[in-house]
Amino acid sequence: MKLYVMGNGIATDMPREALVSSGAPLDPNDVVSIPTTSYLIDHPDGLVLYDTGWPQRKRSPQKWKIHPEEIILNCLAKLGVSPSDIKYVICSHLHLDHAGYLEFFKDSEILVSESEFTNVAKLYMLDQLGPHYVKKDIEEWIRIGLKWRLIGDAGKVVDFLDGIKILSYGSGHAFGMLALLVQLPKTGNIILTSDAIYCQENVGPPIRLPGVVRDPEGCEQIIKNLIQRAQEYNAQLWYGHDMEQFKGLIKFEQGYYE
Repeated sequence: MKLYVMGNGIATDMPREALVSSGAPLDPNDVVSIPTTSYLIDHPDGLVLYDTGWPQRKRSPQKWKIHPEEIILNCLAKLGVSPSDIKYVICSHLHLDHAGYLEFFKDSEILVSESEFTNVAKLYMLDQLGPHYVKKDIEEWIRIGLKWRLIGDAGKVVDFLDGIKILSYGSGHAFGMLALLVQLPKTGNIILTSDAIYCQENVGPPIRLPGVVRDPEGCEQIIKNLIQRAQEYNAQLWYGHDMEQFKGLIKFEQGYYE
């Protein structure tokens, strides 16, 4: 089993308060740069993609430029992989920087939190999506007829494939979140937290929540649970938007973890 790390663009001019909240108003002059990432797992039972990044197109707004080589479709192409080769796509959640280009994976089974899926569908029908979900993206998912598989049991560890476990969570950063435990023979165990934990500063101690949170109490409990899971499985935590950690990871152009 091999794990590839793919960078899908650097978000510049991100208010620091959005990453680690102090309770103060957002200061547009206090900004940081953060990575957006996705991961490809080459597993004996098929290719698994964790998140699909932030797309570069007009309907998916961002203030910064995503270079063509950072787009998930082009990252995969460099590895000789097409969307039709992906057996499973695991969406940590459906925010626009994690579910971009999802409609290209029409042949894959798409796994997502049941709570996230049902609540986003509800907001779509009520025309109340807000800034983190893209209406036209959802309309494309519906038009194409993606093959969804909903993961419930918030707070549970779900055996997925040999060496891969899904950590299912409820309300926190989003309506629901799927983290991923990848058990690699040489590298050891890794938990991909996505936005359940933005960066090391969120972990503390003390725990400091990110600024983009739907349910602060739920978010704190999820962080605590992930810390516990990391101790239980002797696993590294790879965070969703930690620039310093991202800089130290082997990128897919350079190699992989196994």
